[in-house]
Amino acid sequence: MWTWGITNLKERFPKGIEVEVLVTREQNADGMVTLSCRALALRQSWEKVRQLESEGKAVKVLINGFNRGGVTCDLEGLRGFIPRSQLNDGENHESLVGKTLGVAFLEVNPETRKLVLSEKKAAITARFSELEIGQLVEGQVVAIKPYGFFVDIGGVSGLLHHSMVTNATFRSLREVFNQGDSVKALITELDPGRGRISLNTALLEGPPGELLSEKEKVMAEAAERAIKAQKFLKEQENKADEEAQQKKQIQEN
Repeated sequence: MWTWGITNLKERFPKGIEVEVLVTREQNADGMVTLSCRALALRQSWEKVRQLESEGKAVKVLINGFNRGGVTCDLEGLRGFIPRSQLNDGENHESLVGKTLGVAFLEVNPETRKLVLSEKKAAITARFSELEIGQLVEGQVVAIKPYGFFVDIGGVSGLLHHSMVTNATFRSLREVFNQGDSVKALITELDPGRGRISLNTALLEGPPGELLSEKEKVMAEAAERAIKAQKFLKEQENKADEEAQQKKQIQEN
């Protein structure tokens, strides 16, 4: 946090200098208005941190203290806290003081002044930065739910929704994949902020239902089939952009 002392006021605010301030109290009976540089800086820091959180970004922080529950750090002038459970070396957290860690956001709340970070989540965030829509990925089915498969693709989990598995109807998800099976799929949606990845294998099919009758062939030819599917996804993206632009022009006119 900032530690501006009264002794350096003249040095920090020489006569004639222009500064940005925040009105923290309206005009009183004497016609005085209370202004604050620090309050403005705090607001800007929270806005900056919330922007980083919304973008799903990981950041580097210097650990400057510890307590029984975790370690503390400074981020954009704000005090951040990393719980022991969110540290890779939570058992020896006191030894982290003075070290720089990569962290991601767990909670950003300006109202309660809570800034909670996670070193473990940062690894997931870093993995997201390596992924993009249309990319062909390979992973392992780690869970089967009524609504689809959860596939581990290198430290992060993607959802292969039942509607995105094949272009044909089927009775049970286990007709297609079982837990532990290797799956190649296309990424069709990425949401780093929420940690969500949507996968699609239906786009790798030729005729509808091919994944049910010739799964091994579809998976073996996935790389070649992905090229065609990626063109389709790009066309859909361009079409959506054009429609959004047309809608905007209509609204403006």
